[in-house]
Amino acid sequence: MTLNKTFVLAGLILLKPAAFAGAAVVVDANWTVNSPIPDNGAVGFTTYQSFTGLSENPISDVVVNLDISGGFNGALYGYLTLQDANGNTATEILLDQIGVSPSNPIGSSGSGLNVTLSDAGVVNGNIHNATGNPVGIWQPDSVSSLDGAFGGLDANGTWTLFLVDKFSTGDAAILDSWGLDISVTAIPEPPTIALLMSGGGIAAFVLSRSRLRGFKFQSK
Repeated sequence: MTLNKTFVLAGLILLKPAAFAGAAVVVDANWTVNSPIPDNGAVGFTTYQSFTGLSENPISDVVVNLDISGGFNGALYGYLTLQDANGNTATEILLDQIGVSPSNPIGSSGSGLNVTLSDAGVVNGNIHNATGNPVGIWQPDSVSSLDGAFGGLDANGTWTLFLVDKFSTGDAAILDSWGLDISVTAIPEPPTIALLMSGGGIAAFVLSRSRLRGFKFQSK
């Protein structure tokens, strides 16, 4: 019997290494408020949203949407705070009197804004330098960043938005709505393991670098 350069593999196991599926969006929501931001208010206006049951993977990205009408943009100050489910707290300044500078102490005379504050995909630069009634994507008015402030924390917890009008202009701004887009770090895909079976036993696979010539029986 002749079996030429033939190898027999009993069973076939396919292994797929773990791969990252990309960042997972756990919150993508906007909330209608329609509440005044107190004019020259010492207390200001506060609104919050609490989350439970979200992925416990660390936060990787935070985006804030703000829709404010009326008022005086140079007087607006606001920040976002997270107190997460593990007791950690972080704060990021979103608005700090748009346009105020040593040469312009009253800041921008714009009245209202409809912006997305984000660290990524920023088209228009820092919101502090905006004029008129800004729209579109801007970087928050802070020396830090949203992802730097909240990155690594748990998205579960209470997110609080605080806004105040620092001047007495006689025209209170209105928070029409606000929103959050929160992403967490990627979850590795588990490895894929496939064991091929034939009937009740392991399938045999013949791997050969040359043609199997069959069996030859010789008799004397």
